[in-house]
Amino acid sequence: MSRSSAAKKARRKKRLGARNDAWLPDDVHADIKGVARIADEIVPRGWEFDADFSTDEFVTWYYAPSATDELDESLEPVTRIWLTDPEEPHVILVGSGEGDAEVVLTVEELFARLDEFEAHRAG
Repeated sequence: MSRSSAAKKARRKKRLGARNDAWLPDDVHADIKGVARIADEIVPRGWEFDADFSTDEFVTWYYAPSATDELDESLEPVTRIWLTDPEEPHVILVGSGEGDAEVVLTVEELFARLDEFEAHRAG
């Protein structure tokens, strides 16, 4: 590697290393922090990120201990938290069907009711 290419590589590494989360647009930064706030609270409690159902605009976690195989396909097999807006999480309880209402909460309400949601089982 020549000196000039090594210097160029070092400058690029320094520039990328100096970059921080402030370079993100404010709305994206707020969304990331909001999702991270929820994840930091629920993941240590046993909630698992659901990569199969999450997209760029929709994030979901499920509570594995609530899972059941004894339901038909029209019912939710696991308690799930999902969100499109980090300030308005939704909860779907295991055993819920399409006609059942999901619970829409604030983040603080979600945190206050986590024990209740984790204790819920189908039937």
